[in-house]
Amino acid sequence: MSKKFTNTDPYDANVDQMWAMLSDQDYWTAKYESMGASNVTFTQFNAGEDALTVVNERDVPADLPSFAKKIVGETNHVTHTERWTRAGDHATCSIEIKVKNVPGGTTGTMDITPSGSGTSWAANFDIKFSVPLIGGKLEGVFKDETASNFKQEKAFNDQWLADNA
Repeated sequence: MSKKFTNTDPYDANVDQMWAMLSDQDYWTAKYESMGASNVTFTQFNAGEDALTVVNERDVPADLPSFAKKIVGETNHVTHTERWTRAGDHATCSIEIKVKNVPGGTTGTMDITPSGSGTSWAANFDIKFSVPLIGGKLEGVFKDETASNFKQEKAFNDQWLADNA
């Protein structure tokens, strides 16, 4: 089994402003550091008018129950890949997040589309860990952590957009 995660956030920014934010490497570094990540490095960062590829690694504090920390450790070393494409007023992304030494991870899509005077950012993820006996529990923990991360990212993104408008 796997856990499904969906989230949609409204933004008071147009697609051009959202694309400019995503295309700024400083945005990514600042976002992850604001969420407690350390050792943020980019193995790939290619930003263009209609395509964006971001591959980074970072260490993230593990806010996990003790059973999960025995497998994952006190920190998660995460490899995060986002491949964005843009066609007019629509941006779409395929995403993959892997945690070192844990089989499985998160895959999914994200879409930014016009909504009212701003945009809507929708995420649809599949969280799957192939760990005998506790894979389902681990998926539940990571689903909760993903929901928490999206709340933090929304607050950060709103501030970034306000400061860089």
